[in-house]
This record gives sequence, C-alpha cells and structure tokens, in this order.
Amino acid sequence: MVANKKQSSRSTFLLRSVFKSLRFSYDRTLIIFISIMLGACVTGAFVNAYLDIDSKMRKELKAYGANVLFTPQSVEKSLFFDQSDYEKSLHVIPKGSLLGASPYLFGTVRLSLGDAVMAGVDFAGMKVAKPFLEVVQGTYINVDFDERNALIGVDLAKKMELKVGSSINLVNEQSGFSTTIRIKGIVSSGDKEDGLLFVSLPLAQKVLGKSGKIHLVEAVILGDFDQINAISLELSKVGSFNAKPLARISLSEGLILDKIKFLMALVAFTVLLITSMCVNTTLSSIIFSRTKEIALLRALGASKRNVATLFGTETFLMTLFASVLGAFLGFFLSQFFGTVIFGSGIDFRFLSIPIATILSLLFAAIAAYFPIKRSLNLPVATILRGE
Repeated sequence: MVANKKQSSRSTFLLRSVFKSLRFSYDRTLIIFISIMLGACVTGAFVNAYLDIDSKMRKELKAYGANVLFTPQSVEKSLFFDQSDYEKSLHVIPKGSLLGASPYLFGTVRLSLGDAVMAGVDFAGMKVAKPFLEVVQGTYINVDFDERNALIGVDLAKKMELKVGSSINLVNEQSGFSTTIRIKGIVSSGDKEDGLLFVSLPLAQKVLGKSGKIHLVEAVILGDFDQINAISLELSKVGSFNAKPLARISLSEGLILDKIKFLMALVAFTVLLITSMCVNTTLSSIIFSRTKEIALLRALGASKRNVATLFGTETFLMTLFASVLGAFLGFFLSQFFGTVIFGSGIDFRFLSIPIATILSLLFAAIAAYFPIKRSLNLPVATILRGE
C-alpha cells in the first residue's frame, strides 16, 4: 500500500513537472508542435490520397478508352454473335464497375458519291469506349435510338463532299433497304474512325438485314488487370462470344499506378525526414538551453532515467497531440490535392489517421532521442559551475 502511494506521488509529480514545463516554455514548445503538426498534416494528406489513388487514377486512365473486347467465339463459323447474349452478360459485371460499352455492326452501304463503311453503334457507350473521338463540326448524338441522324468521319465527309446538315440516301443493295439520314456531326480520331459513317445500331441492323446481330463490343471496366481478366472469363461463359481484356491498356494502367504510388510514398517519407530533422534541431536547441535545469535535477537526486522520463513524456504528449491534429488536417489538405489534380475531392480514409500519427510519433522519437541522450551525459558539476 505504501509502495502504491509512493508510485502515485511520483506519477503526480511527473505530470505536474511536464505540464509546468510545457506551460512556461510555450514559445519553444509551439515551434516543435507546429513542425510536427505540419509533418503529420502532409503525411496524412499523402496517406489519404495514397489509399484513394486507385479509384481516382483508374477513372482517369479510362481516358485511354476500351479495355475489354467481345468477339465471336469462332470467326471461322460466324463473324457475328447475338446482341441478346451481350445484353445478358452485362448483369455479370459487378455493379459500378462498367463505365460504358458499345456494340458494333459494320457493313458497306452506298451513298450518293460511292460506297462507304457504316458502323452501327451505341452512341452513349461509344463516347466512353472511344473518348478520343472528337467532334470537329456539329454536335454529338446523345440518343441511341435516333435513326434519322448520323456522325461521319472527317475523311469520309471530305471524300463524299458532305457537311453538317447534309441529307444522304443510305442504300444497301443486298438487303434492298434504303433510307434518308442527316449528318449531325463530323468526327475525327486520327485513326480508322475518320473513314466511317456512324449510325445507331438498330438502324444499321435494319439496313444490313442483321437483326439482333453484332460483330464486336468494346467496353470500359474498372479494375486492375487480374480483376478485369476474371470478369472477362465470367462474361465468356454467358453466350456465343469471347471477352478478353486488352492487356496493353490494362497492364499499362497497373504500371502507371504502381509508379505513382511509389512516388507518393517517397514524397511522404521525405517530408517526415525533413520534419524529424527540424524537430531534432529545435529539440537540441531547447534541451541545450535547459542543461542547467537537467543538471539541477540530477544534483537533487534525480537519476538519468527520471530525467529521461520527464523529457520523454513531455515530448510524447506534445507529439501525440500535434500528430493527431495534423493527421485530421491532412484530410483537408488531401481535398485540395484532389481538387487541383483530379477535379474532385479525396474520400476520407480513417486508416490515414493512425498511420500518419504512428509515423509522426516514430520520427519524433528518433529526432528526440539523441538530444536527450547527449544532455544526460554532460558532467553535472561543470554545468552548475557555468563552465
């Protein structure tokens, strides 16, 4: 009981000493507090962004276009597969993972000045699957069942002497179908799309006499290469087509993401290192100015352990509050990063708080260790004599 009372008195004395020290040296304490808080703030921001970077960057990298291709199971038997199988397969894709998809049906049609290759598409899906397709004149078609308007590639428009607003007779000699459509926009991609005429899929199926049939599908699905590959295998089980990830695009996404994440981890580590050096320098200066206080404590009977406990507790409490506050402020800093880089905020990740706090505590402990150790090894009598 007596031992417990002594232990309680020591703890009370220690806490009083710590809080008195913090109160009477608030100007020096404030410098360390702000240094640690800023370090924890930047670390928290980078950790938050690091944990959310996958979803952000994967959406950004989808600007490369389609990463999954649906093709007939055997092109030797048939160049087509059923549109109904494709539509059924969309239910296999996890909710929220499909950003867009467009089926395609190609065929040759006769225009007023000659033959042209027509592509029946889903206009909304094609906008996602071919984000690089630019409307150079007119406007894009946003209604998929629009059978009166069409988009035309810039090269084909030039060859056929067509402009926005021009009406053309669309004729397929094999099916005998003919209709009149109007050019709503001229598009360009710098690739094969510049030589195509784009119409809605239902109209293309009527013109070509291929009701319910499509040649291929381009889709944009969220996920890394392994996830997309697994989804593709499930899609292929649905019907008469094979779904394959476009490895060149999916693997490139993974490589870019890994490099960006490594860069962010490196920047966070550098910030913490700089912060710990600042804390180390500041602590060295503060502890050096308190060497007489340390020597007096030693002369009054305090052991090295008692003094180390006093300064260690003081540093720990200050670092803990600064780290937690900085870690929470890091979330707001990450919002700024997200708005500037991605045009939207970063989702709050609770894991960023303990990670940023623990890292800050670790680096602060390393920074405080050497100044405290050095001050404890100074000769007491020499310091008290002022030599």
